[in-house]
Amino acid sequence: MFENYFKRLVKLNVFPGCNYAIIHNDKLEIGSVGAKALVPEIEKNDINTLYDLASLTKVLVTNVLITKLLEENKIKLGDKIKTYLPKFKYDNITIFHLLTHSSGLIADVNWEKVNSKDELIEFFYNKKLYYETGTDVIYSDLNFMFLGFIVEKLYGKPLDVLAYEKIFKPLHMNNTCFNPNNKKLCAPTEVTKKRGVVRGIVHDEKTWMMNGVSGAAGVFSNIFDLVKFVIMILNDGMIGDKKYIDKKYIDLWAKPFVKGKEKNVRGLGWGVGKSKITGSLCSNNTIYHTGFTGNTLIIDRENKIAFILLSNRIHPTRDNKLLANKRKYIVNYIYKNIGKIHNS
Repeated sequence: MFENYFKRLVKLNVFPGCNYAIIHNDKLEIGSVGAKALVPEIEKNDINTLYDLASLTKVLVTNVLITKLLEENKIKLGDKIKTYLPKFKYDNITIFHLLTHSSGLIADVNWEKVNSKDELIEFFYNKKLYYETGTDVIYSDLNFMFLGFIVEKLYGKPLDVLAYEKIFKPLHMNNTCFNPNNKKLCAPTEVTKKRGVVRGIVHDEKTWMMNGVSGAAGVFSNIFDLVKFVIMILNDGMIGDKKYIDKKYIDLWAKPFVKGKEKNVRGLGWGVGKSKITGSLCSNNTIYHTGFTGNTLIIDRENKIAFILLSNRIHPTRDNKLLANKRKYIVNYIYKNIGKIHNS
């Protein structure tokens, strides 16, 4: 059992609390530790807490919807973004570049310079490239913002509606959504000057300005629903005896297409292989992603091991950066002690 280990992380102030799941073959351990909230008052955490997934939205929603478009032959990886978004400035950037974070788009934007959703989107379109397309790999929210725009245009529906119809409903992720109604069920994130205690409202400021829905952030979910998503991937795209995504596309998620100057390797949408996040014990056939608010999703397809961590490490302040330094040690600890699941 890993509960005591995660309780120690709470005592070390890595996060106020967390919900976690560890999967190995057909064994599963799920747990909840610590506090859901610290301010304005302490609230005990529970297993049903909804967490702001932040950038896990990219792989949970946008990457899956882009994959669906690929399966349906509505797009190709080499298609130019300008084909679908004529206002896009750059002729040589493709869907592949956005998915692998090799487009050259700047990592982030100063959202405080804009005052409305329309102004923010216009701001995105007018950003200069940070580096020459295809020469490096630098993670950028803008890549998945634009992918979200493409998905909405080609399907003719808002991203949150598409996410429900094509992902959450078929995967029976009944507690997963954008803009949750029951904000009390949500773990609060940062305490800000502008918004006070951010709770049940997306923390990412750009997505907040886009009414809580974007291709880069905005989804809230609980540990049970994330387990369903992960099991689908471990089962090569199958839900029971029904195919949800063709295995060949999941293989592309895990294919090491590009490597940045910082040695970060990217597949389609996902980080791939050993890294400062996944530790040293995973296989090369591992995909992973994190979320700024305190989330980690690691799926080792070869060893049939998965680790899900949902936390609000930025509550009450984003100055808490302990998790970034602890992630690889946490994952290595899990690998070294994975047999505890089988013996419990």
